[in-house]
Amino acid sequence: MKQPTGDDLTNLLAIGDMHLGRPPAAIPDDLHARRQQLGPDIAWSRAVDAAVQHRVDAVLLAGDLVDQERDFFVAYGQLKAGVQKLAASGIRILAVAGNHDTEVLPRLADEIDALELLGRNGQWQTQKVNDITVLGWSFPRAQVRQSPLPDLPALSPDGPLIGLLHCDLDQPDSPYAPVSRRELEAAPVGAWLLGHVHRPDELDGDRPMGYLGSITALRASETGSRGPWLIRIDDQGITADQLTLAPLRYEAMTIDCSDVEDAAMLSERILAAARKQVRSLVAKDIAPTAMGLRLTLAGHSTAAIRIEEAAAELAGDHRSWNEQGVHCFVQRIECRILPRLDLEQLSGRSDPCGLLARRLLALESPDSDEYQRLVRLARQSMATTVGAREFQPLHADPDDAAVAAWLKRAARSALTRLIAQRERAQ
Repeated sequence: MKQPTGDDLTNLLAIGDMHLGRPPAAIPDDLHARRQQLGPDIAWSRAVDAAVQHRVDAVLLAGDLVDQERDFFVAYGQLKAGVQKLAASGIRILAVAGNHDTEVLPRLADEIDALELLGRNGQWQTQKVNDITVLGWSFPRAQVRQSPLPDLPALSPDGPLIGLLHCDLDQPDSPYAPVSRRELEAAPVGAWLLGHVHRPDELDGDRPMGYLGSITALRASETGSRGPWLIRIDDQGITADQLTLAPLRYEAMTIDCSDVEDAAMLSERILAAARKQVRSLVAKDIAPTAMGLRLTLAGHSTAAIRIEEAAAELAGDHRSWNEQGVHCFVQRIECRILPRLDLEQLSGRSDPCGLLARRLLALESPDSDEYQRLVRLARQSMATTVGAREFQPLHADPDDAAVAAWLKRAARSALTRLIAQRERAQ
């Protein structure tokens, strides 16, 4: 990413989906007393402080500031406190309404001085901020099935143009203002700052275009860095840098357990992985208040079954521990450890164990007829699930290697359990 120069013309702080009023998700029981310190209201407060610290000219809010209509009073207090602090520092606040706050945000804008709502009633609107122009459009109702881009007025700004929009990118059947990347690229806009999807884009390149992401983790699946974006516009162009200020962070981590032969070692391995990640965040001065771990255990081990049992027990212990001031907890553990087996030896048996072993060996030979037969049968079995309406947005169409990998994981797990049952029965 290009580094901004010292003679900036305009600084902006852009904030994606805040969802004020929504409590933090999937935190352990012993952190419930700290919920107030982990939610979007604290993320908003931190963003306000960052805006003042960086002396930005305006704060841009890309919709879904408020989670639900019922959160009017909570959002009013939280938004007003931040807006007043920004306004006292001479910072403007420009917002567009998303699909969550279609009704409530215009009402809040009417009640809170200095909160400027762009694009009321689905009409494009521009506002000047120093030498730049901010272009915005707000949801006129909770569902909008057409792209608002065809209604974009003729634009001939005398300086950089920044687009602020809540929309669903490249999802033509979406009820949430579907727009295409081609439409955005065709508009005479220097940067498009988008709301709606909670996973942030990179926003790099000479023309930042993409999702700002949620300001803090709102679901356990929202892993990685979260926070507002510092947008700098100068004679060299437009740059966007994320400020990782989220109080709650979820981290997806894969731990290789190939050398774990004693299930009791698993807790130490998880602790070491968490400690390493916390150290990295502390070193970058972006450590959150709390960090949830979403772990995938991988590798091959003779203790695969015992490790899986230990993992289930650890995942069920809904308590946190403190690591350099960060409250860490295990939110989920997915065990993908495959048992270490002598398939050649097992394949000589005439029982179900031998049959599974022979099929596992066949799955290691993509050119064999048996490999093709097994993959074909698996595809037929999976067709109903993969084609279900719920999975259509994923465009799921696994290749042969992915299907074979799923078969191998299932077969190895079944084979290990069969062997364990027979050993216990002897």
